[in-house]
Amino acid sequence: MWGSTRIPSKGYQVLYPFKRHCHCAPAHHFVVFCWLLIALIRDPGKGTLKGLQAYLSPTLKYWTTLRMIRSGQWEAAAVVDDMATAALRALPPPADGVLSLIGDSTLKDKRGRKHPLGHMTRHSEHDPYTFGFEMVLLIASWGRLHVPVALAPIDPEIKGHQHILCRQMRKDFVPPAWVQQVVVVADAGFAANATLHLITAIHSTYVFAMPRTQTLTNGTHLRALVHHLPKRGSSRRASYTPDGRRRASWVFTRRATLHHLGDVTIVLSKKRRHDGPKGVKIIVTNLTEASAGAILSMYAWRWGVEISQSYYGSREHLSLAAA
Repeated sequence: MWGSTRIPSKGYQVLYPFKRHCHCAPAHHFVVFCWLLIALIRDPGKGTLKGLQAYLSPTLKYWTTLRMIRSGQWEAAAVVDDMATAALRALPPPADGVLSLIGDSTLKDKRGRKHPLGHMTRHSEHDPYTFGFEMVLLIASWGRLHVPVALAPIDPEIKGHQHILCRQMRKDFVPPAWVQQVVVVADAGFAANATLHLITAIHSTYVFAMPRTQTLTNGTHLRALVHHLPKRGSSRRASYTPDGRRRASWVFTRRATLHHLGDVTIVLSKKRRHDGPKGVKIIVTNLTEASAGAILSMYAWRWGVEISQSYYGSREHLSLAAA
């Protein structure tokens, strides 16, 4: 479709610093890597390896790219880390100096049963079970910019592996010099006490959805707050998505002390005033001065990952070589 037989000189110069991660010079792995990256940028589809063939050189065969990816002679994690660092330094910083780190897991379904990390799972209780493997994705976001900074597969044989990966990714991430505040945003599936303690220890803030099994210091479960939510104490608040759209929610806010976590702000949010307990979202944060609308706006940044999951999760061909 493209018909080009050579890599653009400008693209080769930009990617040349990452050549040190490709260790097989006789097989020209770095050249193949450049071709694959350019094809991923140009391909509007899911980014499958066979779908990229239309944007590669006619002399570059499918089996050549497949062998390069599966060879293990290049460091995929190091490439992602270096490219993310370079992108964060080059992009214009936000005026307030706030960087959101959004973590979530994505599911890649597989037809065969031979994948070493494959298992039966589903996205939610309303989705059917499917066979596939999951990956933890960490994205740095501000404004309308989303930069993936870490990506790793989940081993189903390791208990709590997604929490381990999330904590390791946060430890390894070095924010740019312009960052004044880091806000970690994630769903209830990542709200482990050890993760929240780590975020607090490294002087970051968090906005997490919290499971209803979490308890207060007096022994009350959060599900009790949801089932006995007073309608008189709730008010309508506006929040904003990353693309600037306005959302209105009915919000009940209170300060509380959670078991093992200490003093936090709890925000109970629902779309309609008369929604039942199942429609209530529980959000917990260690921000003390932020309003309910600001907290909901921070949590709305997580939808950037939801949109990106279909893009980054389907491009595992360049990220799973080291798995």
